[in-house]
Amino acid sequence: MCMRNSRGEFAFAQGLLAVRVQPDSSAGRARGFNLVELLMSMALATIIFMAITTLFVKQTEVMQEQNELIVLNREARFGLDHLRTDLTSLGSNSTPNSAVDPSVCIKPATQIRALTVDTTVGYVAASSLNANIEPTALTLFGSLDIKTRYRSQAISGSTVTLLDDGKLPVDQAAWDETFATDRFLRISGADGQQMFFAIASGNQSSKTVTVADPIPRVTTGSNCGYTGLGVNYNIDVQNFVRYRVVADIRPGAPLDVSGKALQGLLVRERMNSSGTSVKNQLVLVENAIDLQIYDIGFDIERSSEKVKFDVKRLAADVFVSGGGGLLGNLASEAMPEALRFVTIKLSVRTTWPRKGLVHRPRDVSWEPLTTYLLPNELDGSHPVMSVASRVAFPTLVSRNL
Repeated sequence: MCMRNSRGEFAFAQGLLAVRVQPDSSAGRARGFNLVELLMSMALATIIFMAITTLFVKQTEVMQEQNELIVLNREARFGLDHLRTDLTSLGSNSTPNSAVDPSVCIKPATQIRALTVDTTVGYVAASSLNANIEPTALTLFGSLDIKTRYRSQAISGSTVTLLDDGKLPVDQAAWDETFATDRFLRISGADGQQMFFAIASGNQSSKTVTVADPIPRVTTGSNCGYTGLGVNYNIDVQNFVRYRVVADIRPGAPLDVSGKALQGLLVRERMNSSGTSVKNQLVLVENAIDLQIYDIGFDIERSSEKVKFDVKRLAADVFVSGGGGLLGNLASEAMPEALRFVTIKLSVRTTWPRKGLVHRPRDVSWEPLTTYLLPNELDGSHPVMSVASRVAFPTLVSRNL
């Protein structure tokens, strides 16, 4: 406000100086967080960090579990596809059962069956903790390893000379591997008759294969054997192969305190010519725990035009301890020629246990297998994945023995 003094002058300065300045109440206080605010901020940051860390750990565990299940599925299907491929070829250019096959004119010393099962030669790790698991072994016969068909140039005594058509093995090592002594030579002609002989030796330079027994020639009163010089007969190399679950005894494989294997392997075994001992093994799947067959269909009306199936539910219905049963190894009971379809199932477990997963052992052998437990695993068990496939046998249907 402007005022004129006694001398008529405006007194701006006095008015301004007369304004009272109010003191700032915060002028004497330091700016920033106090201790309580700082502690609250740190606690909140810690909670957020722990939540993010927990979420990351859980998500990582879930991704690891999913990845392990994907790997399990891939490995299980790899093993199952091998078995399925061999099964579907049964009876092709071979015999379903040499004991009843009229085309097998010389019965071999070892009875040949397209498929034999056994529930006594499988392995179960920590069997006391995992009840009602009985892996099935399947023994197959046919052109399972050597698919090439050869032709004969001559047959004499127990020696077959092969025609060099460019398909023969190129050196002695390859010859010995192809015509190995654990295999059979199948000789078949245009008349449909076939003969099976165990291989004794072979010679690449002379292109010959020697079998264990003399090869008969057709004579008056006997139509079994070869005619003339034995020219242009079909020659196939066949052998026994067995699929089963075995103990992993490889160096470095996990063992329990008593030295027993803690891991099972699905293997493909090349058997000797008797089909009873192992020539070599090929590991197909690690951590295999069970191999089952079920829904096993047999045609029991093969002599008529009607089709009548008798379906057996489990391997125990087609194999009896001691070798009996429709798919056993006793000549009097075995009927692999009547087999029309079967379902095969392979079960595998994870390498590491999953925390908090409660182990639920089987009550009976046909129940689903969901978990597997090994010794000293107190906080969880191994998830189990099973893959199954139905296999049909069209060649056995067409033979209709």
